[in-house]
Amino acid sequence: MATAQAITMFIYNIALIPMIFLSLVFLTMSIINIFVDKKKNFVDSKTYKFKEWPFVSVQVPSFNDPIAARCIEGCMKLDYPKDRFEVMILDDSTNTNTQALLKKYADDNPGFVKYIHRTNRQGYKPGACKDAMDQTKGEIICIFDSDWEPEAHFLKKVIPPFADPKIAIVQGGQGFSNKDTNIITRFAAYSLTIFHTIIMPISNKINTVFFCGTGGAIRKKCIEEVGGWNPNSITEDSELSVRILMKGYKSVYVKGLDQPSEVPDTWESYIKQQMRWTYGGMRVFLDNYQDILFSGKLNWKQQAMIMFQTMVHLIAPVVITMTIFGFVGWFVGEPSLFNMSDVATFFLRFFYTFGFLLMGGFMMYKRHMLNEYWYLVRGCFTVSIVLVFAIAYAAFKALFNQKLSWFCTPKIKNTDFV
Repeated sequence: MATAQAITMFIYNIALIPMIFLSLVFLTMSIINIFVDKKKNFVDSKTYKFKEWPFVSVQVPSFNDPIAARCIEGCMKLDYPKDRFEVMILDDSTNTNTQALLKKYADDNPGFVKYIHRTNRQGYKPGACKDAMDQTKGEIICIFDSDWEPEAHFLKKVIPPFADPKIAIVQGGQGFSNKDTNIITRFAAYSLTIFHTIIMPISNKINTVFFCGTGGAIRKKCIEEVGGWNPNSITEDSELSVRILMKGYKSVYVKGLDQPSEVPDTWESYIKQQMRWTYGGMRVFLDNYQDILFSGKLNWKQQAMIMFQTMVHLIAPVVITMTIFGFVGWFVGEPSLFNMSDVATFFLRFFYTFGFLLMGGFMMYKRHMLNEYWYLVRGCFTVSIVLVFAIAYAAFKALFNQKLSWFCTPKIKNTDFV
């Protein structure tokens, strides 16, 4: 009869298999990135020419975010012909002071700035974007979340690729104005920087760049062609991206266009943000898996990358299982002193699952940030341990299609603009 230790270690070793596989995926992506992250593989805005600049609608969705004033002012200063773009404030605010603050930009700049206020939050951000479509003049829609600080050259870098009628999405990078606040902001910023530094160049090569919901632009015609924004999705940007890619359009990433923004600085805000991203991403795949995998509209590389980007957080329950049964197996076994073979086994298994930290180190090397690597390691053994339980919960909710509420990430510097 199998002992309790044998059973727990069997379960531990079974859980270790997908962990090793994902670690190898991270390692493989780091290696692939070496070959695809070259200048010739990215769009060069200088190679595209318009007879006339297309009209652009720059949208700033907001919910009780007075910090949106800073973003709006940045949008108004964009170095783009003033008669070829408009600024649209999509305000769902319930706070009357915030409403008045944001509406004043439209009152002072009629025809250039539009203020659209809804009396309900139906569909939240995608609902606001959907409701604004009828009033959107631009053939290109550029979106900034309210905490972003768009730089003047942004449109001149993002818009030129749309000269190619097959390009539907042009996504820029993301910088961080509050990265050094605490261990949470550091880990959040490092995770996103890994995505933009390692994953996005690969996605750019195989045509699976997702619109990130901010810091990018989409062709309006393509949004309409695939049925518009989905107010029932809590990651509407990824969901819309998949539908557009399945229509045969191209999406591209503009390297080096990192606009300053905020990351969450509290446990509550970061956990809720990651739960929303986990749940929403998984539902994108689960709701569209037949078209993604069996319609013939995407090649195998696109299918694999889309599956990775939307379903990667399914590893969280595996991590919990491996950790619990690993500890239980150690405690229920016969007491014995540590020996060198135990130490060797520990380090060997750690090496097997070292992929994320290796990819993070590669990112930091490319970004000249290796002196900060200790913060990433610390975050992996503190923040991620707490985070994995919340992500696992969201993953199970997504698997069983149980509703998860929308959560608007609080903007840290809101109080500076009250």
